[in-house]
Amino acid sequence: MTTSDGFVFPADRYGLPKTDHTRWRLKVDELGKQNWIYLRNDDHLTTDPPTEYTKYQLELDSFNPPKFPKSKTPFQSAVNAFRFLTHIQEDQGTFPCQYSGPMFLLIGYVVAKYFTGVPFSEEERIEIIRYIVNRAHPVDGGWGLHTYDKSTAFGTTINYVILRILGLDRDHPAIVKARKCLHLLGGAIGNPHWGKAYLAMLNIYDWEGVNPAPPELWMLPYAAPIHPGRWWVHTRAIYLPLGYLSANRVKMELNPLLRELREEIYTKPYDSIDFSKHRNTVCGVDLYYPHTKILDAANYCLVKYEKYLRPNWLLRRASNRVVDLVMKDLENTDYLAIAPISNALNAIVVFLEKGKDSPEFQRFIYRWPDFLYLMPEGLAMNGTNGVQVWDVGFALQYAVLIGLGAMPEFRDAIIKGYRFLTRSQFVEEAVEGSFRDKRVGGFPFSTQTQGFIVSDCTSEALKAIIMVQNLPGFEFLKEEFPEERMHKSIDIILGLQNRGSFHFGSFASYEKIKATTLMEALNPAEVFGNIMVEFPYVECTDSSVLGLFYFRKFYKYKSREIDQAISDAIKYIISCQNPDGSWYGSWGVCYTYAGMFAVEALATQGYTYANSEVVRKACDYLVARQEATDGGWAENLRSNEVFSYVRHTSSQPVQTSWALIALLLAKYPDTTVIKRGVKFLMDKQQPDGSFGYNHIEGVFNHSCGIEYPNYKFYFTMKAMGMYTLAYGDGPLD
Repeated sequence: MTTSDGFVFPADRYGLPKTDHTRWRLKVDELGKQNWIYLRNDDHLTTDPPTEYTKYQLELDSFNPPKFPKSKTPFQSAVNAFRFLTHIQEDQGTFPCQYSGPMFLLIGYVVAKYFTGVPFSEEERIEIIRYIVNRAHPVDGGWGLHTYDKSTAFGTTINYVILRILGLDRDHPAIVKARKCLHLLGGAIGNPHWGKAYLAMLNIYDWEGVNPAPPELWMLPYAAPIHPGRWWVHTRAIYLPLGYLSANRVKMELNPLLRELREEIYTKPYDSIDFSKHRNTVCGVDLYYPHTKILDAANYCLVKYEKYLRPNWLLRRASNRVVDLVMKDLENTDYLAIAPISNALNAIVVFLEKGKDSPEFQRFIYRWPDFLYLMPEGLAMNGTNGVQVWDVGFALQYAVLIGLGAMPEFRDAIIKGYRFLTRSQFVEEAVEGSFRDKRVGGFPFSTQTQGFIVSDCTSEALKAIIMVQNLPGFEFLKEEFPEERMHKSIDIILGLQNRGSFHFGSFASYEKIKATTLMEALNPAEVFGNIMVEFPYVECTDSSVLGLFYFRKFYKYKSREIDQAISDAIKYIISCQNPDGSWYGSWGVCYTYAGMFAVEALATQGYTYANSEVVRKACDYLVARQEATDGGWAENLRSNEVFSYVRHTSSQPVQTSWALIALLLAKYPDTTVIKRGVKFLMDKQQPDGSFGYNHIEGVFNHSCGIEYPNYKFYFTMKAMGMYTLAYGDGPLD
């Protein structure tokens, strides 16, 4: 395949097979579930035509959206951006997109299917191979933690193993190149903890070389500060099944392919390696978060305990406790789990405990497609089962904010999005005893089925619902989401604010902070930071302020508590500002992202460039980083890794929009700066209203990039629309 700019995918240069992309369809249900299916029957090609989104996503020749004359004003550009976004909206109200980027997600899915003997369809086998080959580093042929990372031992090992499991021959040029890269990195022995565990399950690494993850921790009293129920939800979701698999030394029977892999991925003969000496061996380019001495000491003691002291009855009892908690988690999420890593590990546990033919394991087979996502370069694994609620909430808010709700052409799109949000609110609590907080009234990041509320997603969804309900002509929608349901959302948001000894006034992501952040000293992952417990996030705090503030404008419920919560959150936001005027962003790239959210929260309380030193410093920080050549902003995700602004090679529409939104909210006085940024956006817009590729927009745990492709549509729309609200609908001078 050759792209519009003449680029030929590496998989095509190698002559690898490819499925017929005109036969793929994305199917979306009322709750936002996204499944890609392949039509083998020719009759279905006409009876089941692709949606506009499918055509757009796969860059099919049949995609022909409306084209518009070159915009003369920022508002017209904003209108055209929303026209494009609504053109690809699904009937269920969502704006689908891939949520890809991490290169360590497919390994869990592939290992789970291979371990349990579930066959791969020919279509997914072909397209996963294509995706991995196309995402290889163009110079050395390896893979990193994410698609724009340098090659690492972790990324190269696991993606090499996937390609071999899926049938790529050991002598294929892509495999030969990757193997050379892996050996230059020291071989698979340098994998971090998660990589070692996957290899051990495949019996191509020895569990003796994997640091312990004792399931007995789940038997501790909850009052214990280190109880896993106090950990960050993603970490405890992974180490729950991993504890079972590790303690029970679960591994596959050797077969000819696995014997070949033992030969291929190490720099010395497999039988000559003393794996017990390599528990802490991590390739230097992988090691983002080195072990503390406390963790090394704990691991040393745990190894001795597991080897010499643990009685079998205690192992079985701890394993049973884990299985019980796994089943509760699966009940809470309808077998999705929180994300694909924990999903895959849970699947192996359930396979071993319940059997392949059990309804419990069969439910995994039903759910696995929810994570897979097709794009022109192949079939990837999303970071969760999507970004549905997050994207719809923002898109509706910004359309209403800049006046597009008054335009009849957008009425149906806004109503569809609104109704999707109302269907996504949680109406049932989690299973008792599953270490989950209240969730009724909250909103998820992706879908209700996924099962987890998030502070900022709840706030942004609630704000979007209130904004739509109060549009002239949309008041009838209040009956579909009455004020009482909003009260439940407010209760959730207020309950998520940290009001104890941990970062008072802040908001974390999924839950309140339940243990000291000093627990990070026990972080075993080696490639991520801030994973042990919930941490306070400026962005989550900002979004929570926005949701509370907007509700307070219209309703009196818990007004005193809301006012106090907002006041405390604002104090926290101000306290987090760096001396140079910036805020560090944990979920987006990086200082432009957090700066936008922080200034927006401060603006709700009347803080502007004219009256606030905090806002002045924030604006001056952003203005100093505007590109002289084109007026845009060019921040790179490396900023998140090194905790300092890193310039990308060129200005990006999304980062430019974030900076502009902050400046507009702050009422920054130099309009020349703002106009240059807006002109950059208008110049980048395509005739159909869309924007081309934006470099990776999101990040998590400091080190891993992840894509938010719809950001380039609705944040650009917001920035250009806000300019119009501030300065009128006229051409730029």
